[in-house]
Amino acid sequence: MGVYELNHTIKAWSPKPMVDAVHFFAYDELINEEVFKEHGLEYISKSSVSLSGWTRVFNKIPKDNGGQEGLGHANIEPTADTAGMMHGELYEMDEKFVVKLDEIFDHPNEYQRKVMRFNRHDFLMINGIVYVAKPDKIAKGLKPSKAMMKVFRKAKKLFPMLYFSRLMNTPTID
Repeated sequence: MGVYELNHTIKAWSPKPMVDAVHFFAYDELINEEVFKEHGLEYISKSSVSLSGWTRVFNKIPKDNGGQEGLGHANIEPTADTAGMMHGELYEMDEKFVVKLDEIFDHPNEYQRKVMRFNRHDFLMINGIVYVAKPDKIAKGLKPSKAMMKVFRKAKKLFPMLYFSRLMNTPTID
């Protein structure tokens, strides 16, 4: 009786390896996808979300104001009466990018990383991380630059029309 050798390759389907994903809420320049990618960040998916009881402000004291007195970077703070909502983008991304986000926001020196609950526009509630300026890194009376507002303008399609209109009426330092 002879011995037969079977020589073939079995190709089995295997799914892509799952990554541990986090959700990151962008409310500043990172809301603009071009800026997001310029920072070396990548996302799996993204969706427009709102955050109830919070508002976007420009009260973050910059580490370097570039000679622009009164310049304020974007930050969020709770509304006085917990009413209202603000809009932003929730990026689903590989958790390896949290280290990069910590660098961008200089966590824990300049910003605190928090977990908050966001309302996706299909009414699904999702937890995500957000960076909020530390209390000793904010000041009253600061304003964004026109260049900063231009970045928001490029992300116009992400905002409800009335919200965008109000955002574009924010006084600037220049």
